[in-house]
Amino acid sequence: MFIIPQVDPEFKSLIPPLSQEEREQLEQNILQAGKCHDAIILWGGIIIDGHNRYEICVKHGIEFEVVDLPLTSREEAKVWILDNQLGRRNLSAAAKIELALVKAETLREKARAKQSDAGKARKKGGEKLFPKLTKPEIESIYVHEAITGGAGVSRGTLYSYLQIKEHGSPELLAKVQSGEMKIGTAHKLLTKEILKQLKRVDEMYKFIEAAISEEIARRNGVDVSTPAFKENKQAIQARLAQLTVTLEELMAKLKDRIANKPA
Repeated sequence: MFIIPQVDPEFKSLIPPLSQEEREQLEQNILQAGKCHDAIILWGGIIIDGHNRYEICVKHGIEFEVVDLPLTSREEAKVWILDNQLGRRNLSAAAKIELALVKAETLREKARAKQSDAGKARKKGGEKLFPKLTKPEIESIYVHEAITGGAGVSRGTLYSYLQIKEHGSPELLAKVQSGEMKIGTAHKLLTKEILKQLKRVDEMYKFIEAAISEEIARRNGVDVSTPAFKENKQAIQARLAQLTVTLEELMAKLKDRIANKPA
């Protein structure tokens, strides 16, 4: 019985897309061979590996084989897809980290579901399968270890990538995710950019501080006793307070990044 493969948008989105060059090379290889060497992998008739091969074969009327894996659930199918992609060597470190992050969240959701079932079982005298961790940071360490292990990167590389993802520009992140720029290089650029921002904020701080100085105002012939000056001073002081908070937050983040970056 011939199975017509189905495309699941969520499953397909888990797989990093091929570049235009990679897609063209794959199509050329299949056309030259006149067949698809690798089978399309399915779960319950849904493609979990081989979306590009399937599309190319259908486009050119080329026969292909299918293998339907006996996975037990949608979550298991998602984990299989992610593990399969993580095993490929042509992915950038950033792409592997993204896959490992998705895998960690998938496993977390699966654990929550099992924990909920276990809770129901405990009410009936069942065994507690998922003991609650008393410290959230312990769970964070375990999750990070799972992510770095799955992606094949160090904790430092994971830390740097997450910082780039959170604070970097869209252009910088795009270069890292495409593999055009290494994570370490991008992180150094990000640190330099933050230092520039800190310098600009500090300059603004000093400028505003000088602007509300009554002594400087008197030197410039400004009457500091007028209501207009006092109102302007209050508005500037409020803005100065906001800048002070911003500066302190940025400095704290930068110091933490430099002092506590994982090895």
